[in-house]
Amino acid sequence: MSQFNIFNKQFALSKGLLVKLIIWVFIIIPGIPFIVLSLGMLAYAYWPQDFERLEIKKLPVDSSQVSIMVHGLGDTAESWAKPLQEVLAKQHPSATHIALDWNPFSQSALRCSVAGKRLGKEVAKHLLKSVQLRQLHLVGHSCGAFVILGLCQGIKSQRPEVKVQTTFLDPVAVYGGLFWDYGLEHFGSCADSSEAYIDTGDTVPGSNQNLQNAVTHDVTATRLEAGFAGNPHVWPTIYYLNRVKADGIAFSMPDRF
Repeated sequence: MSQFNIFNKQFALSKGLLVKLIIWVFIIIPGIPFIVLSLGMLAYAYWPQDFERLEIKKLPVDSSQVSIMVHGLGDTAESWAKPLQEVLAKQHPSATHIALDWNPFSQSALRCSVAGKRLGKEVAKHLLKSVQLRQLHLVGHSCGAFVILGLCQGIKSQRPEVKVQTTFLDPVAVYGGLFWDYGLEHFGSCADSSEAYIDTGDTVPGSNQNLQNAVTHDVTATRLEAGFAGNPHVWPTIYYLNRVKADGIAFSMPDRF
């Protein structure tokens, strides 16, 4: 074998090693922290949680007509859910009205969607203990939208004859930190009737877009007309509460179905 051929083989071998080295140094090694971080975030988001502290079993289940209001990320039931509960109790005294406070599971932007959907299914199991249940109206704001989605799915999977109405107030669309359009595609899909109230000035992902499976009302103009200076993400809850106070719009008790 000539020295020239030996040199060519050595050069080809060295070139191959150099390419592999470049791939490892500039692509694989820098990507390892990202992969590890991503896996860690997914594990954190999807890790099972114990909802025992919420005392779901104490929720009343002795009515044929039930409404449940669910607050959103970083919020509490005091802001709009309980005020709405009080209004509905006066308008529909024969029904059961629940303002669900799901803290601390609503505090994490990364976990609230997965936790919310799982919590909704746990609440559904409890409600299904009532053979009287006929009508259910679910109202969810922000990440609370995933709670009412899971609740609706849980009810319909076991008792499809129960009439369910869902109302979404600026719902967050991202599920589990990965599926950015999940809410846009699924919110309202399991209910007998569904509606949404959004503010297009909101920057929360998915909260400012029409839902595929719900009649969507854009209430941005009403915020501007009212001169509301707060967070646009909050406005749909204020708007909806005021409308219900005024004329009981969009509430299905007892004859909307």
